[in-house]
Amino acid sequence: MTAILDPKISELRLFAILSLLFFSKGLSGQVKFYASTDAKQIVAGNYFEISFTLENARSQQFKAPSFVNFKIVGGPNTSTQMSIVNGRRSQKMTYTYTLTTDKLGKYSIGPAEVTVNGKPLKSNPITIEVLKGKPANSNAAGTAGEAGDIILEAHIEQKTGYVGQQITLKYDLYTTLDVRSYNFSKLPAFDGFFAQELQGYNGQPERIVKDGVQYAKRTIKVIALFPQQKGSFSFDPARAVLGISTGKSSNNFFFSRRLKQLNIASSGFKLNIKDLPEGAPESFSGAVGDFQMGTAVDKKSITTDDAITLTLQVRGVGDGKFIEAPTQPFSNEWDIYEPNLLNEDQKVVGDRIQYTKTFEYLMIPKKLGRLQFRPEFTYFDADSSMYFRIQGDRYNVNVIKGTGRELADIQTEEIPLTPIYTETRLKSIGDTFAFSWGHGIGNMFLGLGVLGLLLAKRKEIERNNIDPALLRNERAQKLAIAKLSEAKNELDKGDVTQFYIQLRKGLTSYLADKTNRDSDQLSKKDISNLLLQHNLSNHKDEIFRIMQKGEQAIYAAIRPGDEEATYQRTIEIVKEIEVSLVANTSTS
Repeated sequence: MTAILDPKISELRLFAILSLLFFSKGLSGQVKFYASTDAKQIVAGNYFEISFTLENARSQQFKAPSFVNFKIVGGPNTSTQMSIVNGRRSQKMTYTYTLTTDKLGKYSIGPAEVTVNGKPLKSNPITIEVLKGKPANSNAAGTAGEAGDIILEAHIEQKTGYVGQQITLKYDLYTTLDVRSYNFSKLPAFDGFFAQELQGYNGQPERIVKDGVQYAKRTIKVIALFPQQKGSFSFDPARAVLGISTGKSSNNFFFSRRLKQLNIASSGFKLNIKDLPEGAPESFSGAVGDFQMGTAVDKKSITTDDAITLTLQVRGVGDGKFIEAPTQPFSNEWDIYEPNLLNEDQKVVGDRIQYTKTFEYLMIPKKLGRLQFRPEFTYFDADSSMYFRIQGDRYNVNVIKGTGRELADIQTEEIPLTPIYTETRLKSIGDTFAFSWGHGIGNMFLGLGVLGLLLAKRKEIERNNIDPALLRNERAQKLAIAKLSEAKNELDKGDVTQFYIQLRKGLTSYLADKTNRDSDQLSKKDISNLLLQHNLSNHKDEIFRIMQKGEQAIYAAIRPGDEEATYQRTIEIVKEIEVSLVANTSTS
């Protein structure tokens, strides 16, 4: 969907409009009736729960299934939930039964039925497998871990992945005991990965059968792992301290049961991380995962004196913090200026971190007439190991000539032609300007001008013959100062987090240019070698500290501190490196 937006719309309003236009997942209020259970397998003689939920409707009549082969030991218990979000009302009514059986085998529980507005609705059937189990160990809590009554398992969704892909790690606790509390005393270091815990994850308990024992399973910690480099990685087990009820009374008013501590270790795991394959389209800017794109423009018609604003929003699951504004393929008809990051956000959706980024492009037409363009965005899909190019809607913008700015492609000038004389016209020397003082001075200035043009052309030719890497090196300081000034702008706005992100970005770009590397390939070793080569090793710790602060700011908010001093010191470091490089070059 495409929208034409008023140019006076604020950034926040624009962000909200884009979100509604491009990423809505359907209307609330849809009537649903479905069945769910907390177990797919049970040990004979144990119990499980089955629930029937009606959403966004009131039931005039509820009819439960027959529950053949099962015995009802509890229920039906009914519960009602109601919520209003953004003015939209939703409600749920749930009927819950607790069942058990001693019969081994796989059984299907038929659908329940409700009547809504005179129409019958049926739920989905549920299949339960009843297995023969072995007696659960009844030792005291102190030996529970050794007896296998409690298991802490590190569950990784996949063993291979790509740099930038989000990989979810879950620590699942299986227990037959009454675990009242838990605390992780040690986690793996996650070297080579950025790790972020999903605080908002709310996994539902399940009943699981393992090795003939029925456990209560709950996910007690979820961590999103983002690989930063390729290679094979092994991760140590995590360790946790559990508080297990002993069943004995306590004198404490607030705690009715005494707890006994139990130390337990999880399983370890391995990951193999690969680089992205070659052949990425031009509009690929670092997105790895699963993404969507939405776009909007602010004008349908402009003059050559005006600019058009293209707003592009991407949203998806992956390492979104390093996604840059994608290169657009229509620069032959438009001057496209450096895009701005208008907004970025992240939230937990299930067991994933969803990132949203909104970019703004300022575009000036190079031609007159009806110009057509189509924005693009490319992401790498890790599941299929393929690049996917998303094309937005096709925009048509009418460009008419303005009063101020002239376009090089369409400049025209009418030069009157001098008529051809058909007869000879002679004048005396004294009547002409050819030998006057003014003529001589004019020729002198003309000669100087031609000489200047020749020298400029020669300098241009010489410069074009210089190694591109040397030209890049010459521009490095200027570009670095410009990038660092962007950090200063963020600081002036009071955005400390964006200040450190831009500061790291500018410093990284400068050092990458000085070492003739791309920013994403720059390593600490490259920086150390550069500083050592020019006797500047005393700056190493400062540089690494600034870059580390920037990395932290990418994934979490930073509290205000000595930002002004950090900025000034970064400028000084760049200048000191430049002076040293120039000095070493002149002596070599």
